[in-house]
Amino acid sequence: MKDGDQILISVFPHPERLIRLHPSHGPLLSTRSGQSLSVICGLRRTDASVWFDPAVPPNRVFVSSGVSRSVLLGLPVETVNAHLQEGTVHVGPTIGILCNPVWNEKRHTLRWTKQVPALEKLVQAGQRLGAFVYVFGIQDVDFNRGTVLGYVFRNGAWRPAQLPLPDSIYDQVVSRRLERDKKYQAKRARLSKMYANRIFNDGFFDKWKVHEWLWQDRQTRNLVPYSERFTTEGQAIAFIKRHAVTFIKPVHGSLGVGIVRVTREADGSYRYEVRHRTGRTQNRAATAEAVVEALRRRLRQSPHLLQQGIPVARYRERPFDIRIVLQRDGSGEWKRTKMFARVARSGEFTANLASGGEALPVDAVLREAFSAPERRRRARRLIRRAASLVAAAIEQQCGKPLGELGVDLAVDESGSVWVLEVNSKPWKASSTDKGRQDLVDLSFLRPMEYAIRLAQER
Repeated sequence: MKDGDQILISVFPHPERLIRLHPSHGPLLSTRSGQSLSVICGLRRTDASVWFDPAVPPNRVFVSSGVSRSVLLGLPVETVNAHLQEGTVHVGPTIGILCNPVWNEKRHTLRWTKQVPALEKLVQAGQRLGAFVYVFGIQDVDFNRGTVLGYVFRNGAWRPAQLPLPDSIYDQVVSRRLERDKKYQAKRARLSKMYANRIFNDGFFDKWKVHEWLWQDRQTRNLVPYSERFTTEGQAIAFIKRHAVTFIKPVHGSLGVGIVRVTREADGSYRYEVRHRTGRTQNRAATAEAVVEALRRRLRQSPHLLQQGIPVARYRERPFDIRIVLQRDGSGEWKRTKMFARVARSGEFTANLASGGEALPVDAVLREAFSAPERRRRARRLIRRAASLVAAAIEQQCGKPLGELGVDLAVDESGSVWVLEVNSKPWKASSTDKGRQDLVDLSFLRPMEYAIRLAQER
Protein backbone atom coordinates (compact mmCIF):
# COMPACT_ATOMS: atom_id res chain seq x y z
CA MET A 1 0.00 0.00 0.00
CA LYS A 2 1.05 3.60 -0.61
CA ASP A 3 1.55 6.46 1.81
CA GLY A 4 -1.88 7.85 2.75
CA ASP A 5 -3.92 4.83 1.58
CA GLN A 6 -6.96 4.03 3.72
CA ILE A 7 -7.14 0.87 5.76
CA LEU A 8 -9.81 -0.59 8.02
CA ILE A 9 -9.58 -0.61 11.82
CA SER A 10 -10.25 -3.42 14.25
CA VAL A 11 -9.86 -3.46 18.03
CA PHE A 12 -8.47 -6.46 19.94
CA PRO A 13 -8.52 -6.85 23.73
CA HIS A 14 -5.23 -5.94 25.38
CA PRO A 15 -4.61 -3.37 28.14
CA GLU A 16 -1.26 -2.20 26.73
CA ARG A 17 -0.89 0.12 23.75
CA LEU A 18 -0.18 -2.12 20.79
CA ILE A 19 -0.65 -2.07 17.02
CA ARG A 20 -0.60 -5.08 14.69
CA LEU A 21 0.04 -4.57 11.00
CA HIS A 22 0.96 -6.59 7.91
CA PRO A 23 4.77 -6.64 7.31
CA SER A 24 4.30 -4.88 3.95
CA HIS A 25 3.73 -1.63 5.85
CA GLY A 26 7.17 -1.72 7.47
CA PRO A 27 9.05 0.17 4.71
CA LEU A 28 6.31 2.82 4.52
CA LEU A 29 6.45 3.47 8.26
CA SER A 30 10.26 3.11 8.46
CA THR A 31 9.97 1.00 11.59
CA ARG A 32 10.43 -2.56 12.85
CA SER A 33 8.48 -4.78 15.23
CA GLY A 34 8.81 -3.64 18.84
CA GLN A 35 9.37 0.02 17.96
CA SER A 36 6.84 2.79 18.63
CA LEU A 37 4.47 4.63 16.34
CA SER A 38 2.12 7.52 17.03
CA VAL A 39 -1.61 6.93 16.79
CA ILE A 40 -3.57 10.14 16.15
CA CYS A 41 -7.31 10.75 16.15
CA GLY A 42 -8.33 14.40 16.05
CA LEU A 43 -6.47 16.13 18.89
CA ARG A 44 -5.78 12.88 20.77
CA ARG A 45 -2.41 11.19 20.34
CA THR A 46 -0.59 8.28 21.95
CA ASP A 47 2.47 6.12 21.27
CA ALA A 48 2.04 2.40 20.74
CA SER A 49 4.36 -0.54 20.07
CA VAL A 50 3.99 -1.93 16.56
CA TRP A 51 4.11 -5.62 15.72
CA PHE A 52 4.18 -6.87 12.15
CA ASP A 53 2.13 -10.00 11.72
CA PRO A 54 1.70 -11.86 8.36
CA ALA A 55 -1.75 -13.03 9.57
CA VAL A 56 -3.07 -9.43 9.52
CA PRO A 57 -4.69 -8.55 6.15
CA PRO A 58 -2.80 -5.78 4.29
CA ASN A 59 -5.91 -3.57 4.27
CA ARG A 60 -6.45 -3.68 8.03
CA VAL A 61 -4.82 -2.40 11.20
CA PHE A 62 -5.48 -3.93 14.61
CA VAL A 63 -5.24 -1.59 17.59
CA SER A 64 -5.42 -2.77 21.18
CA SER A 65 -8.22 -1.78 23.53
CA GLY A 66 -5.55 0.17 25.41
CA VAL A 67 -4.97 2.33 22.34
CA SER A 68 -8.70 2.62 21.71
CA ARG A 69 -9.44 3.85 25.25
CA SER A 70 -6.63 6.40 25.02
CA VAL A 71 -7.24 7.81 21.54
CA LEU A 72 -10.45 6.62 19.94
CA LEU A 73 -12.60 6.88 23.08
CA GLY A 74 -16.23 6.35 22.05
CA LEU A 75 -15.62 6.64 18.33
CA PRO A 76 -17.27 3.74 16.43
CA VAL A 77 -14.28 2.29 14.59
CA GLU A 78 -16.42 0.69 11.89
CA THR A 79 -17.38 4.15 10.62
CA VAL A 80 -13.87 5.43 9.95
CA ASN A 81 -10.62 4.37 8.31
CA ALA A 82 -6.96 4.87 9.18
CA HIS A 83 -4.17 6.35 7.09
CA LEU A 84 -0.53 5.31 7.39
CA GLN A 85 1.44 8.44 6.76
CA GLU A 86 4.73 9.97 7.90
CA GLY A 87 5.34 7.27 10.47
CA THR A 88 1.92 7.60 12.09
CA VAL A 89 -1.41 5.86 12.14
CA HIS A 90 -3.87 8.68 11.58
CA VAL A 91 -7.51 7.77 12.23
CA GLY A 92 -10.04 9.87 10.35
CA PRO A 93 -10.42 12.49 9.12
CA THR A 94 -12.74 13.61 11.91
CA ILE A 95 -14.94 16.65 11.34
CA GLY A 96 -16.77 18.49 14.12
CA ILE A 97 -19.84 20.63 13.40
CA LEU A 98 -20.00 23.30 16.09
CA CYS A 99 -23.61 24.15 16.92
CA ASN A 100 -25.75 24.18 20.05
CA PRO A 101 -27.14 20.65 20.47
CA VAL A 102 -29.29 19.85 23.51
CA TRP A 103 -29.87 16.23 24.52
CA ASN A 104 -33.45 15.21 25.26
CA GLU A 105 -33.11 12.62 28.03
CA LYS A 106 -36.75 11.61 27.87
CA ARG A 107 -36.73 10.85 24.15
CA HIS A 108 -33.07 9.77 23.98
CA THR A 109 -32.30 12.01 21.03
CA LEU A 110 -31.35 15.60 20.24
CA ARG A 111 -33.98 18.18 21.05
CA TRP A 112 -35.61 19.03 17.74
CA THR A 113 -34.98 22.43 16.16
CA LYS A 114 -35.37 23.47 12.55
CA GLN A 115 -31.59 23.09 12.20
CA VAL A 116 -31.55 19.36 13.06
CA PRO A 117 -32.50 18.12 9.54
CA ALA A 118 -29.65 20.22 8.11
CA LEU A 119 -27.19 18.79 10.66
CA GLU A 120 -28.26 15.26 9.76
CA LYS A 121 -27.73 15.98 6.08
CA LEU A 122 -24.26 17.44 6.73
CA VAL A 123 -23.23 14.39 8.77
CA GLN A 124 -24.43 12.03 6.04
CA ALA A 125 -22.62 14.03 3.35
CA GLY A 126 -19.37 13.79 5.31
CA GLN A 127 -19.83 10.07 5.89
CA ARG A 128 -20.22 9.48 2.15
CA LEU A 129 -16.86 11.22 1.68
CA GLY A 130 -15.19 8.86 4.16
CA ALA A 131 -15.01 11.23 7.14
CA PHE A 132 -16.28 10.71 10.67
CA VAL A 133 -18.58 13.66 11.37
CA TYR A 134 -20.31 14.62 14.60
CA VAL A 135 -21.96 17.66 16.15
CA PHE A 136 -21.00 19.29 19.44
CA GLY A 137 -21.53 22.35 21.58
CA ILE A 138 -18.86 24.58 23.09
CA GLN A 139 -20.11 23.78 26.60
CA ASP A 140 -19.16 20.10 26.18
CA VAL A 141 -15.49 20.65 25.25
CA ASP A 142 -12.76 19.50 27.63
CA PHE A 143 -9.81 21.59 26.46
CA ASN A 144 -7.29 19.99 28.80
CA ARG A 145 -7.99 16.42 27.67
CA GLY A 146 -8.69 17.25 24.03
CA THR A 147 -12.11 15.58 24.22
CA VAL A 148 -15.74 16.50 23.75
CA LEU A 149 -19.15 15.05 24.40
CA GLY A 150 -20.39 14.90 20.82
CA TYR A 151 -23.46 13.53 19.12
CA VAL A 152 -23.21 10.87 16.42
CA PHE A 153 -25.92 10.28 13.80
CA ARG A 154 -26.09 6.66 12.63
CA ASN A 155 -28.88 4.47 11.27
CA GLY A 156 -31.35 7.32 11.51
CA ALA A 157 -30.74 8.05 15.21
CA TRP A 158 -28.61 10.35 17.35
CA ARG A 159 -26.57 9.12 20.29
CA PRO A 160 -24.06 10.82 22.61
CA ALA A 161 -20.42 9.72 22.75
CA GLN A 162 -17.21 10.87 24.38
CA LEU A 163 -14.97 11.68 21.42
CA PRO A 164 -11.61 13.22 20.54
CA LEU A 165 -11.76 16.85 19.49
CA PRO A 166 -11.84 16.74 15.67
CA ASP A 167 -9.27 17.47 12.98
CA SER A 168 -11.26 20.44 11.67
CA ILE A 169 -14.42 22.36 12.61
CA TYR A 170 -17.32 23.76 10.58
CA ASP A 171 -19.03 26.52 12.58
CA GLN A 172 -22.82 26.22 12.36
CA VAL A 173 -23.83 28.14 15.49
CA VAL A 174 -26.90 30.07 14.32
CA SER A 175 -27.81 31.87 17.57
CA ARG A 176 -26.49 35.41 17.81
CA ARG A 177 -27.77 35.55 21.38
CA LEU A 178 -25.55 32.62 22.30
CA GLU A 179 -22.59 34.27 20.57
CA ARG A 180 -22.99 37.34 22.81
CA ASP A 181 -22.93 35.31 26.05
CA LYS A 182 -19.76 36.19 28.00
CA LYS A 183 -19.05 32.63 29.21
CA TYR A 184 -19.56 31.32 25.71
CA GLN A 185 -17.27 33.96 24.22
CA ALA A 186 -14.34 32.97 26.48
CA LYS A 187 -14.54 29.30 25.49
CA ARG A 188 -15.15 30.21 21.89
CA ALA A 189 -12.02 32.36 21.75
CA ARG A 190 -10.00 29.49 23.18
CA LEU A 191 -11.36 27.07 20.58
CA SER A 192 -10.71 29.51 17.73
CA LYS A 193 -7.12 30.02 18.88
CA MET A 194 -6.58 26.27 19.24
CA TYR A 195 -7.79 25.52 15.72
CA ALA A 196 -6.56 28.66 13.92
CA ASN A 197 -6.87 27.83 10.19
CA ARG A 198 -8.74 24.55 10.73
CA ILE A 199 -12.02 26.15 11.81
CA PHE A 200 -14.04 27.88 9.11
CA ASN A 201 -16.88 30.40 9.12
CA ASP A 202 -15.90 31.16 12.69
CA GLY A 203 -18.56 33.47 14.19
CA PHE A 204 -21.00 35.96 12.69
CA PHE A 205 -20.31 39.01 10.58
CA ASP A 206 -20.92 42.48 11.95
CA LYS A 207 -22.83 44.46 9.29
CA TRP A 208 -20.77 47.58 9.87
CA LYS A 209 -17.51 45.65 9.74
CA VAL A 210 -18.59 44.09 6.43
CA HIS A 211 -19.35 47.57 5.10
CA GLU A 212 -15.90 48.74 6.11
CA TRP A 213 -14.22 45.73 4.49
CA LEU A 214 -16.02 46.30 1.20
CA TRP A 215 -15.51 50.09 1.36
CA GLN A 216 -11.77 49.67 1.86
CA ASP A 217 -11.39 47.44 -1.21
CA ARG A 218 -11.17 49.49 -4.38
CA GLN A 219 -12.93 46.80 -6.46
CA THR A 220 -15.99 46.59 -4.20
CA ARG A 221 -16.28 50.20 -2.97
CA ASN A 222 -18.63 51.19 -5.80
CA LEU A 223 -20.91 48.24 -5.01
CA VAL A 224 -21.79 49.46 -1.52
CA PRO A 225 -24.66 51.91 -0.82
CA TYR A 226 -23.52 54.94 1.16
CA SER A 227 -23.70 54.07 4.86
CA GLU A 228 -22.77 55.49 8.25
CA ARG A 229 -22.62 53.88 11.66
CA PHE A 230 -25.19 55.49 13.95
CA THR A 231 -23.54 57.66 16.60
CA THR A 232 -25.88 60.53 17.48
CA GLU A 233 -29.49 61.51 16.92
CA GLY A 234 -28.39 64.67 15.12
CA GLN A 235 -26.37 62.56 12.67
CA ALA A 236 -29.40 60.33 12.01
CA ILE A 237 -31.65 63.35 11.41
CA ALA A 238 -29.20 64.83 8.91
CA PHE A 239 -28.84 61.46 7.12
CA ILE A 240 -32.62 61.03 6.78
CA LYS A 241 -32.99 64.56 5.43
CA ARG A 242 -30.31 63.95 2.77
CA HIS A 243 -31.83 60.78 1.30
CA ALA A 244 -35.21 60.02 -0.19
CA VAL A 245 -35.11 56.57 1.39
CA THR A 246 -33.05 55.53 4.42
CA PHE A 247 -32.66 52.05 5.85
CA ILE A 248 -31.75 51.74 9.52
CA LYS A 249 -30.33 48.29 10.23
CA PRO A 250 -29.26 46.53 13.45
CA VAL A 251 -25.56 45.75 13.15
CA HIS A 252 -26.08 42.26 14.63
CA GLY A 253 -29.49 41.56 13.12
CA SER A 254 -30.63 38.69 10.92
CA LEU A 255 -33.63 37.60 8.84
CA GLY A 256 -34.53 41.25 8.27
CA VAL A 257 -35.83 41.62 11.84
CA GLY A 258 -35.47 45.14 13.23
CA ILE A 259 -34.84 46.86 9.89
CA VAL A 260 -36.51 50.29 9.56
CA ARG A 261 -37.29 51.93 6.22
CA VAL A 262 -37.79 55.70 6.28
CA THR A 263 -39.32 57.28 3.15
CA ARG A 264 -39.65 61.00 2.45
CA GLU A 265 -43.10 61.74 1.02
CA ALA A 266 -43.97 64.33 -1.65
CA ASP A 267 -45.27 66.78 0.97
CA GLY A 268 -42.03 66.61 2.98
CA SER A 269 -43.38 64.35 5.71
CA TYR A 270 -41.95 60.89 6.42
CA ARG A 271 -43.24 57.34 6.52
CA TYR A 272 -41.31 54.85 8.61
CA GLU A 273 -41.86 51.10 8.66
CA VAL A 274 -40.36 48.61 11.12
CA ARG A 275 -39.92 44.94 10.29
CA HIS A 276 -40.70 42.66 13.25
CA ARG A 277 -40.37 38.91 13.53
CA THR A 278 -44.07 38.40 12.83
CA GLY A 279 -44.86 41.35 10.57
CA ARG A 280 -44.30 45.08 10.23
CA THR A 281 -45.66 48.33 11.61
CA GLN A 282 -46.06 51.58 9.68
CA ASN A 283 -46.21 55.13 11.02
CA ARG A 284 -45.95 58.71 9.77
CA ALA A 285 -44.10 61.73 11.11
CA ALA A 286 -44.05 65.36 10.05
CA THR A 287 -40.27 65.78 10.34
CA ALA A 288 -37.04 63.79 10.38
CA GLU A 289 -36.61 64.89 13.98
CA ALA A 290 -39.92 63.26 14.87
CA VAL A 291 -38.86 60.02 13.16
CA VAL A 292 -35.64 59.81 15.16
CA GLU A 293 -37.46 60.68 18.37
CA ALA A 294 -39.85 57.78 17.76
CA LEU A 295 -36.92 55.44 17.14
CA ARG A 296 -34.69 56.80 19.93
CA ARG A 297 -35.04 53.84 22.29
CA ARG A 298 -34.38 51.35 19.50
CA LEU A 299 -31.28 53.20 18.34
CA ARG A 300 -29.85 53.39 21.86
CA GLN A 301 -30.46 49.72 22.72
CA SER A 302 -28.06 48.22 20.16
CA PRO A 303 -25.65 49.31 17.41
CA HIS A 304 -27.25 50.36 14.10
CA LEU A 305 -26.10 51.57 10.73
CA LEU A 306 -27.76 54.10 8.42
CA GLN A 307 -27.87 53.12 4.75
CA GLN A 308 -28.96 55.03 1.69
CA GLY A 309 -31.97 53.39 -0.02
CA ILE A 310 -31.45 52.15 -3.57
CA PRO A 311 -34.21 52.59 -6.21
CA VAL A 312 -34.46 48.84 -6.78
CA ALA A 313 -35.95 47.17 -9.82
CA ARG A 314 -39.24 45.38 -9.23
CA TYR A 315 -40.91 42.12 -10.14
CA ARG A 316 -44.64 42.67 -10.56
CA GLU A 317 -44.46 45.78 -8.34
CA ARG A 318 -42.59 43.91 -5.62
CA PRO A 319 -38.92 44.56 -4.69
CA PHE A 320 -36.47 41.67 -5.02
CA ASP A 321 -32.88 40.84 -4.29
CA ILE A 322 -30.50 38.14 -5.49
CA ARG A 323 -29.13 35.56 -3.03
CA ILE A 324 -25.94 33.82 -4.14
CA VAL A 325 -24.50 30.98 -2.06
CA LEU A 326 -20.75 30.71 -2.64
CA GLN A 327 -18.90 27.71 -1.25
CA ARG A 328 -15.46 26.18 -1.32
CA ASP A 329 -15.15 22.52 -2.21
CA GLY A 330 -12.32 20.02 -1.89
CA SER A 331 -10.17 22.04 -4.30
CA GLY A 332 -10.27 25.04 -1.96
CA GLU A 333 -11.61 27.26 -4.76
CA TRP A 334 -14.80 29.32 -4.53
CA LYS A 335 -17.74 27.84 -6.44
CA ARG A 336 -21.21 29.28 -6.99
CA THR A 337 -23.54 26.61 -5.61
CA LYS A 338 -26.91 28.36 -5.76
CA MET A 339 -28.28 31.62 -7.12
CA PHE A 340 -31.92 32.66 -6.90
CA ALA A 341 -34.09 35.73 -6.61
CA ARG A 342 -36.01 36.52 -3.43
CA VAL A 343 -39.16 38.50 -4.17
CA ALA A 344 -40.80 40.38 -1.31
CA ARG A 345 -44.36 39.64 -0.34
CA SER A 346 -46.80 42.26 -1.60
CA GLY A 347 -46.55 45.36 0.60
CA GLU A 348 -43.26 44.30 2.24
CA PHE A 349 -39.92 46.05 1.83
CA THR A 350 -37.64 43.09 2.71
CA ALA A 351 -37.38 39.98 0.54
CA ASN A 352 -36.28 37.52 3.23
CA LEU A 353 -37.94 34.15 2.81
CA ALA A 354 -38.54 34.10 6.58
CA SER A 355 -40.81 37.16 6.23
CA GLY A 356 -42.88 35.67 3.42
CA GLY A 357 -40.59 36.30 0.45
CA GLU A 358 -40.75 34.00 -2.55
CA ALA A 359 -37.77 32.24 -4.17
CA LEU A 360 -37.80 32.42 -7.97
CA PRO A 361 -35.28 31.80 -10.80
CA VAL A 362 -33.10 34.84 -11.46
CA ASP A 363 -33.77 34.80 -15.22
CA ALA A 364 -37.54 34.81 -14.70
CA VAL A 365 -37.35 37.83 -12.40
CA LEU A 366 -34.96 39.76 -14.65
CA ARG A 367 -37.26 39.19 -17.66
CA GLU A 368 -40.07 40.90 -15.78
CA ALA A 369 -37.84 43.71 -14.50
CA PHE A 370 -36.07 44.54 -17.79
CA SER A 371 -37.65 44.20 -21.21
CA ALA A 372 -34.40 44.81 -23.11
CA PRO A 373 -32.30 41.59 -23.52
CA GLU A 374 -29.02 43.50 -23.43
CA ARG A 375 -29.92 45.03 -20.07
CA ARG A 376 -30.73 41.57 -18.66
CA ARG A 377 -27.43 40.18 -19.94
CA ARG A 378 -25.55 43.09 -18.37
CA ALA A 379 -27.33 42.57 -15.04
CA ARG A 380 -26.49 38.86 -14.98
CA ARG A 381 -22.85 39.62 -15.77
CA LEU A 382 -22.64 42.25 -13.02
CA ILE A 383 -24.30 39.93 -10.50
CA ARG A 384 -21.75 37.17 -11.06
CA ARG A 385 -18.83 39.60 -11.03
CA ALA A 386 -20.02 41.29 -7.83
CA ALA A 387 -20.32 37.97 -5.98
CA SER A 388 -16.79 36.99 -6.96
CA LEU A 389 -15.32 40.35 -5.93
CA VAL A 390 -17.18 40.34 -2.61
CA ALA A 391 -15.91 36.87 -1.66
CA ALA A 392 -12.31 37.85 -2.37
CA ALA A 393 -12.56 41.15 -0.47
CA ILE A 394 -14.32 39.69 2.57
CA GLU A 395 -11.88 36.84 3.03
CA GLN A 396 -8.84 39.08 2.61
CA GLN A 397 -10.13 41.58 5.14
CA CYS A 398 -11.57 39.25 7.80
CA GLY A 399 -8.39 37.16 8.12
CA LYS A 400 -10.21 33.88 8.84
CA PRO A 401 -10.87 30.82 6.66
CA LEU A 402 -14.27 30.92 5.01
CA GLY A 403 -15.96 27.96 3.37
CA GLU A 404 -19.23 29.60 2.38
CA LEU A 405 -20.92 32.96 2.05
CA GLY A 406 -24.45 34.14 1.40
CA VAL A 407 -24.21 37.30 -0.71
CA ASP A 408 -27.36 39.42 -1.10
CA LEU A 409 -27.37 41.79 -4.07
CA ALA A 410 -29.85 44.41 -5.23
CA VAL A 411 -30.40 45.39 -8.86
CA ASP A 412 -31.47 48.98 -9.34
CA GLU A 413 -33.74 50.40 -12.03
CA SER A 414 -30.80 51.03 -14.35
CA GLY A 415 -29.49 47.45 -14.01
CA SER A 416 -26.56 48.31 -11.74
CA VAL A 417 -25.78 45.93 -8.86
CA TRP A 418 -25.37 46.75 -5.16
CA VAL A 419 -24.29 44.69 -2.16
CA LEU A 420 -27.00 44.63 0.49
CA GLU A 421 -25.57 42.11 2.92
CA VAL A 422 -23.02 39.32 3.30
CA ASN A 423 -23.87 36.43 5.59
CA SER A 424 -21.38 33.97 7.07
CA LYS A 425 -24.16 31.54 8.03
CA PRO A 426 -26.45 31.29 4.98
CA TRP A 427 -29.42 29.12 5.88
CA LYS A 428 -29.57 25.82 4.03
CA ALA A 429 -32.85 23.90 3.89
CA SER A 430 -32.33 20.14 3.56
CA SER A 431 -34.93 19.79 0.79
CA THR A 432 -36.81 21.90 -1.74
CA ASP A 433 -40.25 21.79 -3.33
CA LYS A 434 -39.64 24.36 -6.07
CA GLY A 435 -35.89 24.38 -6.72
CA ARG A 436 -33.33 21.77 -7.76
CA GLN A 437 -32.69 19.11 -5.15
CA ASP A 438 -29.30 18.31 -6.71
CA LEU A 439 -28.12 21.85 -5.89
CA VAL A 440 -29.50 21.54 -2.37
CA ASP A 441 -27.53 18.32 -1.94
CA LEU A 442 -24.43 20.00 -3.37
CA SER A 443 -24.72 22.83 -0.83
CA PHE A 444 -24.30 20.25 1.97
CA LEU A 445 -21.57 18.27 0.24
CA ARG A 446 -19.18 21.12 -0.53
CA PRO A 447 -18.62 22.32 3.08
CA MET A 448 -17.74 18.74 4.04
CA GLU A 449 -15.28 18.52 1.16
CA TYR A 450 -13.65 21.73 2.35
CA ALA A 451 -13.61 20.53 5.98
CA ILE A 452 -11.77 17.37 4.88
CA ARG A 453 -9.28 19.48 2.98
CA LEU A 454 -8.53 21.52 6.14
CA ALA A 455 -8.28 18.33 8.20
CA GLN A 456 -5.70 16.90 5.85
CA GLU A 457 -3.60 20.08 5.93
CA ARG A 458 -2.97 19.79 9.68
